[in-house]
Amino acid sequence: MRLSLLLPAFALFAAASAPAQTFVFKGERWEINDPFKMDSSIPPKPVVDPKKGTINVIKGTIDRTSNQGGIEVTLTRKLSEVTEVIWPTPARLKEAQANVNRGEPAKALDNIEAVLKFFEPIKNVPGSWWVKASIVKLDALDRLENDAATAAFLDNLEKEEAAKLPEVATQIQLARLMQRARKGDHDAVVAESTELLTKVDSNELQARLHIVKGNSLFASKKYEAAMTTYLRVPVFFGSETEFIPKALLGAARCFRGMDSPALKEQKLESISNRYLYDIIVSFPVSREAEEAKRMLPKEERALAEADQKKIAAGGPLPEGVIMAKPKLAAEEGVEANK
Repeated sequence: MRLSLLLPAFALFAAASAPAQTFVFKGERWEINDPFKMDSSIPPKPVVDPKKGTINVIKGTIDRTSNQGGIEVTLTRKLSEVTEVIWPTPARLKEAQANVNRGEPAKALDNIEAVLKFFEPIKNVPGSWWVKASIVKLDALDRLENDAATAAFLDNLEKEEAAKLPEVATQIQLARLMQRARKGDHDAVVAESTELLTKVDSNELQARLHIVKGNSLFASKKYEAAMTTYLRVPVFFGSETEFIPKALLGAARCFRGMDSPALKEQKLESISNRYLYDIIVSFPVSREAEEAKRMLPKEERALAEADQKKIAAGGPLPEGVIMAKPKLAAEEGVEANK
Protein backbone atom coordinates (compact mmCIF):
# COMPACT_ATOMS: atom_id res chain seq x y z
CA MET A 1 0.00 0.00 0.00
CA ARG A 2 1.30 3.42 -0.87
CA LEU A 3 2.30 5.74 1.98
CA SER A 4 -0.02 8.46 0.67
CA LEU A 5 -3.00 6.16 1.28
CA LEU A 6 -1.91 5.49 4.84
CA LEU A 7 -1.52 9.13 5.86
CA PRO A 8 -5.25 9.82 6.48
CA ALA A 9 -5.45 6.72 8.66
CA PHE A 10 -2.40 7.82 10.61
CA ALA A 11 -3.94 11.27 11.08
CA LEU A 12 -7.17 9.75 12.42
CA PHE A 13 -5.22 7.48 14.75
CA ALA A 14 -3.18 10.42 16.04
CA ALA A 15 -6.32 12.45 16.69
CA ALA A 16 -7.99 9.55 18.43
CA SER A 17 -4.97 8.77 20.59
CA ALA A 18 -4.17 12.40 21.48
CA PRO A 19 -4.25 12.70 25.29
CA ALA A 20 -7.29 14.45 26.71
CA GLN A 21 -7.09 16.65 29.80
CA THR A 22 -7.25 13.99 32.49
CA PHE A 23 -6.87 13.70 36.25
CA VAL A 24 -5.95 10.29 37.62
CA PHE A 25 -7.19 9.08 40.96
CA LYS A 26 -6.54 5.69 42.53
CA GLY A 27 -8.05 3.29 40.00
CA GLU A 28 -10.05 5.99 38.19
CA ARG A 29 -9.58 8.60 35.48
CA TRP A 30 -11.67 11.68 34.88
CA GLU A 31 -11.52 13.86 31.78
CA ILE A 32 -11.43 17.50 32.85
CA ASN A 33 -12.85 20.60 31.18
CA ASP A 34 -10.06 22.73 29.76
CA PRO A 35 -10.44 26.18 31.40
CA PHE A 36 -8.31 27.72 28.64
CA LYS A 37 -10.66 26.64 25.83
CA MET A 38 -13.10 29.46 25.08
CA ASP A 39 -16.31 29.66 23.05
CA SER A 40 -17.04 32.26 20.37
CA SER A 41 -19.31 34.48 22.46
CA ILE A 42 -18.39 38.08 23.33
CA PRO A 43 -16.80 38.09 25.83
CA PRO A 44 -15.79 34.43 25.43
CA LYS A 45 -16.58 31.95 28.19
CA PRO A 46 -14.89 28.62 29.02
CA VAL A 47 -16.33 25.65 27.15
CA VAL A 48 -17.88 23.37 29.77
CA ASP A 49 -19.01 19.79 29.24
CA PRO A 50 -21.03 18.62 32.31
CA LYS A 51 -19.88 15.04 31.69
CA LYS A 52 -16.28 16.17 32.26
CA GLY A 53 -14.87 17.28 35.57
CA THR A 54 -14.94 20.96 36.47
CA ILE A 55 -12.66 22.29 39.20
CA ASN A 56 -14.02 24.29 42.10
CA VAL A 57 -10.90 26.00 43.41
CA ILE A 58 -12.65 27.48 46.45
CA LYS A 59 -13.91 24.09 47.66
CA GLY A 60 -10.90 22.20 46.39
CA THR A 61 -13.08 19.72 44.51
CA ILE A 62 -13.82 18.40 41.03
CA ASP A 63 -17.44 17.89 40.01
CA ARG A 64 -18.94 16.09 37.02
CA THR A 65 -22.34 14.75 35.98
CA SER A 66 -22.89 11.02 35.56
CA ASN A 67 -25.97 9.20 34.27
CA GLN A 68 -26.80 6.34 36.61
CA GLY A 69 -29.91 4.37 35.73
CA GLY A 70 -31.39 7.27 33.80
CA ILE A 71 -30.80 9.68 36.64
CA GLU A 72 -28.17 12.39 36.44
CA VAL A 73 -25.98 12.41 39.52
CA THR A 74 -23.25 14.89 40.43
CA LEU A 75 -20.04 13.13 41.41
CA THR A 76 -17.38 14.89 43.44
CA ARG A 77 -13.69 14.16 44.07
CA LYS A 78 -11.17 16.13 46.06
CA LEU A 79 -8.23 17.78 44.36
CA SER A 80 -6.03 16.31 47.07
CA GLU A 81 -6.90 12.85 45.70
CA VAL A 82 -5.32 13.51 42.28
CA THR A 83 -2.28 11.25 41.81
CA GLU A 84 -1.34 12.17 38.23
CA VAL A 85 -2.13 14.86 35.65
CA ILE A 86 -2.29 14.00 31.94
CA TRP A 87 -2.51 17.33 30.17
CA PRO A 88 -1.16 18.57 26.82
CA THR A 89 0.76 21.83 26.99
CA PRO A 90 -1.83 24.51 27.89
CA ALA A 91 -2.44 26.99 25.07
CA ARG A 92 -1.90 29.96 27.40
CA LEU A 93 1.44 28.54 28.50
CA LYS A 94 2.54 28.31 24.86
CA GLU A 95 1.34 31.85 24.25
CA ALA A 96 3.14 33.13 27.35
CA GLN A 97 6.39 31.59 26.12
CA ALA A 98 5.80 33.15 22.69
CA ASN A 99 5.18 36.51 24.40
CA VAL A 100 8.53 36.24 26.17
CA ASN A 101 10.29 35.37 22.91
CA ARG A 102 8.65 38.35 21.17
CA GLY A 103 9.71 40.72 23.94
CA GLU A 104 6.19 41.09 25.40
CA PRO A 105 6.77 40.25 29.08
CA ALA A 106 3.68 42.06 30.38
CA LYS A 107 1.44 39.98 28.09
CA ALA A 108 3.37 36.87 29.12
CA LEU A 109 2.59 37.55 32.78
CA ASP A 110 -1.12 37.95 32.00
CA ASN A 111 -1.17 34.58 30.25
CA ILE A 112 0.98 32.68 32.70
CA GLU A 113 -0.87 33.80 35.82
CA ALA A 114 -3.97 31.96 34.59
CA VAL A 115 -1.95 28.75 34.22
CA LEU A 116 -0.32 29.14 37.63
CA LYS A 117 -3.69 29.74 39.30
CA PHE A 118 -5.27 26.69 37.68
CA PHE A 119 -2.46 24.27 38.58
CA GLU A 120 -1.73 25.79 42.01
CA PRO A 121 -3.84 23.26 43.98
CA ILE A 122 -2.05 20.33 42.26
CA LYS A 123 1.37 21.91 41.76
CA ASN A 124 3.28 18.96 43.24
CA VAL A 125 1.35 16.25 41.37
CA PRO A 126 3.27 14.50 38.55
CA GLY A 127 2.26 15.98 35.20
CA SER A 128 1.25 19.38 36.60
CA TRP A 129 2.33 22.40 34.54
CA TRP A 130 2.83 24.61 37.59
CA VAL A 131 6.63 24.31 37.69
CA LYS A 132 7.05 25.01 33.96
CA ALA A 133 4.69 27.97 34.26
CA SER A 134 6.78 29.29 37.15
CA ILE A 135 9.91 29.17 34.99
CA VAL A 136 8.14 31.08 32.20
CA LYS A 137 7.07 33.69 34.77
CA LEU A 138 10.72 34.01 35.82
CA ASP A 139 11.63 34.61 32.17
CA ALA A 140 8.96 37.30 31.87
CA LEU A 141 10.10 39.05 35.06
CA ASP A 142 13.69 38.91 33.82
CA ARG A 143 12.64 40.54 30.53
CA LEU A 144 10.97 43.30 32.56
CA GLU A 145 14.16 43.63 34.64
CA ASN A 146 11.91 44.05 37.68
CA ASP A 147 14.35 42.85 40.31
CA ALA A 148 12.03 43.55 43.23
CA ALA A 149 9.22 41.43 41.77
CA THR A 150 11.69 38.76 40.69
CA ALA A 151 13.27 38.56 44.14
CA ALA A 152 9.87 38.27 45.82
CA PHE A 153 8.78 35.52 43.42
CA LEU A 154 12.07 33.64 43.91
CA ASP A 155 11.76 33.88 47.69
CA ASN A 156 8.32 32.27 47.50
CA LEU A 157 9.41 29.68 44.94
CA GLU A 158 12.31 28.57 47.15
CA LYS A 159 9.79 27.65 49.86
CA GLU A 160 7.93 25.26 47.56
CA GLU A 161 8.41 21.50 47.48
CA ALA A 162 9.27 21.83 43.79
CA ALA A 163 12.35 23.89 44.69
CA LYS A 164 14.00 20.66 45.87
CA LEU A 165 13.99 19.33 42.32
CA PRO A 166 17.52 19.73 40.88
CA GLU A 167 16.32 21.42 37.69
CA VAL A 168 14.13 23.92 39.56
CA ALA A 169 16.90 24.64 42.08
CA THR A 170 19.24 25.39 39.18
CA GLN A 171 16.65 27.65 37.52
CA ILE A 172 16.39 29.60 40.77
CA GLN A 173 20.16 29.86 41.03
CA LEU A 174 20.32 31.00 37.41
CA ALA A 175 17.68 33.69 38.03
CA ARG A 176 19.72 34.94 40.99
CA LEU A 177 22.76 35.06 38.70
CA MET A 178 20.91 37.24 36.19
CA GLN A 179 19.98 39.64 38.99
CA ARG A 180 23.62 39.87 40.05
CA ALA A 181 24.68 40.45 36.45
CA ARG A 182 22.34 43.44 36.23
CA LYS A 183 24.08 44.81 39.33
CA GLY A 184 27.45 44.52 37.56
CA ASP A 185 28.89 41.56 39.48
CA HIS A 186 30.15 40.03 36.24
CA ASP A 187 33.31 38.27 37.42
CA ALA A 188 31.35 36.32 40.01
CA VAL A 189 28.61 35.54 37.49
CA VAL A 190 31.14 34.14 35.00
CA ALA A 191 32.82 32.01 37.70
CA GLU A 192 29.54 30.63 39.07
CA SER A 193 27.97 29.96 35.69
CA THR A 194 31.14 28.17 34.55
CA GLU A 195 30.90 25.92 37.60
CA LEU A 196 27.19 25.29 37.08
CA LEU A 197 27.79 24.26 33.47
CA THR A 198 29.74 21.23 34.73
CA LYS A 199 26.83 20.12 36.90
CA VAL A 200 23.73 20.35 34.69
CA ASP A 201 22.69 17.93 31.96
CA SER A 202 19.57 19.62 30.59
CA ASN A 203 20.08 21.21 27.17
CA GLU A 204 17.74 24.04 28.17
CA LEU A 205 19.75 24.88 31.27
CA GLN A 206 23.03 24.57 29.38
CA ALA A 207 21.74 27.03 26.77
CA ARG A 208 20.48 29.45 29.42
CA LEU A 209 23.76 29.35 31.34
CA HIS A 210 25.80 29.98 28.20
CA ILE A 211 23.71 33.07 27.46
CA VAL A 212 24.13 34.37 31.03
CA LYS A 213 27.87 33.69 30.98
CA GLY A 214 28.24 35.25 27.52
CA ASN A 215 26.37 38.39 28.63
CA SER A 216 28.71 38.93 31.58
CA LEU A 217 31.81 38.27 29.49
CA PHE A 218 30.53 40.79 26.93
CA ALA A 219 29.83 43.36 29.66
CA SER A 220 33.43 42.85 30.84
CA LYS A 221 34.60 43.55 27.24
CA LYS A 222 36.02 40.04 26.91
CA TYR A 223 34.59 39.89 23.41
CA GLU A 224 36.35 36.83 22.03
CA ALA A 225 35.54 34.68 25.07
CA ALA A 226 31.94 35.93 25.00
CA MET A 227 31.60 35.20 21.27
CA THR A 228 32.84 31.63 21.77
CA THR A 229 30.43 31.16 24.68
CA TYR A 230 27.43 32.47 22.76
CA LEU A 231 28.12 30.31 19.70
CA ARG A 232 28.21 27.11 21.72
CA VAL A 233 24.41 27.47 21.89
CA PRO A 234 23.66 26.94 18.15
CA VAL A 235 26.55 24.46 17.89
CA PHE A 236 25.58 22.14 20.73
CA PHE A 237 22.05 23.11 21.76
CA GLY A 238 20.42 23.99 18.45
CA SER A 239 17.18 22.26 19.44
CA GLU A 240 16.66 24.96 22.10
CA THR A 241 15.38 27.42 19.50
CA GLU A 242 14.25 29.98 22.09
CA PHE A 243 17.90 30.80 22.82
CA ILE A 244 19.32 30.81 19.28
CA PRO A 245 18.45 34.45 18.44
CA LYS A 246 19.86 35.57 21.80
CA ALA A 247 23.11 33.74 21.07
CA LEU A 248 23.37 35.08 17.51
CA LEU A 249 22.72 38.64 18.64
CA GLY A 250 25.34 38.29 21.37
CA ALA A 251 27.86 36.95 18.86
CA ALA A 252 27.11 39.80 16.42
CA ARG A 253 27.78 42.34 19.15
CA CYS A 254 31.02 40.57 20.04
CA PHE A 255 32.32 40.72 16.48
CA ARG A 256 31.65 44.45 16.47
CA GLY A 257 33.36 44.82 19.82
CA MET A 258 36.42 42.99 18.47
CA ASP A 259 36.58 45.12 15.33
CA SER A 260 39.55 47.45 15.09
CA PRO A 261 41.92 48.89 12.44
CA ALA A 262 44.42 46.13 13.27
CA LEU A 263 41.81 43.47 12.42
CA LYS A 264 40.46 45.23 9.33
CA GLU A 265 41.32 42.31 7.03
CA GLN A 266 39.09 39.96 9.04
CA LYS A 267 36.02 42.02 8.10
CA LEU A 268 34.45 41.50 11.51
CA GLU A 269 31.66 44.01 10.91
CA SER A 270 30.65 42.07 7.81
CA ILE A 271 30.59 38.85 9.84
CA SER A 272 28.48 40.59 12.47
CA ASN A 273 26.03 41.71 9.81
CA ARG A 274 25.65 38.12 8.57
CA TYR A 275 24.46 37.08 12.01
CA LEU A 276 22.11 40.04 12.28
CA TYR A 277 20.69 39.22 8.85
CA ASP A 278 20.16 35.63 9.92
CA ILE A 279 18.25 36.65 13.05
CA ILE A 280 15.85 38.78 10.99
CA VAL A 281 15.30 36.06 8.40
CA SER A 282 15.11 33.06 10.72
CA PHE A 283 13.51 34.57 13.86
CA PRO A 284 11.43 37.48 12.54
CA VAL A 285 9.04 37.77 15.51
CA SER A 286 11.71 37.70 18.21
CA ARG A 287 12.75 40.74 20.21
CA GLU A 288 16.27 40.09 18.97
CA ALA A 289 15.10 40.59 15.38
CA GLU A 290 13.99 44.12 16.24
CA GLU A 291 17.39 44.83 17.78
CA ALA A 292 19.14 43.34 14.75
CA LYS A 293 17.19 45.70 12.47
CA ARG A 294 18.43 48.67 14.47
CA MET A 295 22.04 47.48 14.19
CA LEU A 296 22.10 46.62 10.48
CA PRO A 297 22.87 49.28 7.85
CA LYS A 298 19.74 50.47 6.05
CA GLU A 299 20.30 48.62 2.76
CA GLU A 300 21.18 45.30 4.41
CA ARG A 301 18.21 45.60 6.74
CA ALA A 302 15.89 46.12 3.77
CA LEU A 303 17.37 43.05 2.07
CA ALA A 304 16.91 40.90 5.16
CA GLU A 305 13.28 41.99 5.58
CA ALA A 306 12.56 41.34 1.89
CA ASP A 307 14.15 37.88 2.03
CA GLN A 308 12.21 37.03 5.19
CA LYS A 309 8.93 37.92 3.45
CA LYS A 310 9.86 35.70 0.49
CA ILE A 311 10.60 32.76 2.78
CA ALA A 312 7.40 33.34 4.81
CA ALA A 313 5.45 33.21 1.56
CA GLY A 314 6.93 29.81 0.78
CA GLY A 315 9.54 30.98 -1.68
CA PRO A 316 13.02 29.47 -2.02
CA LEU A 317 16.04 30.89 -0.25
CA PRO A 318 17.77 33.53 -2.35
CA GLU A 319 21.07 32.36 -3.83
CA GLY A 320 23.97 32.85 -1.43
CA VAL A 321 21.81 33.24 1.68
CA ILE A 322 23.44 31.79 4.77
CA MET A 323 20.97 30.56 7.36
CA ALA A 324 21.73 29.93 11.04
CA LYS A 325 23.63 26.67 11.13
CA PRO A 326 26.17 25.26 13.58
CA LYS A 327 28.86 25.29 10.86
CA LEU A 328 28.91 29.10 11.07
CA ALA A 329 30.80 28.84 14.35
CA ALA A 330 33.50 26.71 12.76
CA GLU A 331 33.65 29.04 9.75
CA GLU A 332 34.48 31.95 12.02
CA GLY A 333 37.25 29.95 13.72
CA VAL A 334 35.38 29.45 16.96
CA GLU A 335 36.99 26.88 19.17
CA ALA A 336 34.03 24.85 20.35
CA ASN A 337 35.19 21.78 22.20
CA LYS A 338 32.44 20.53 24.42
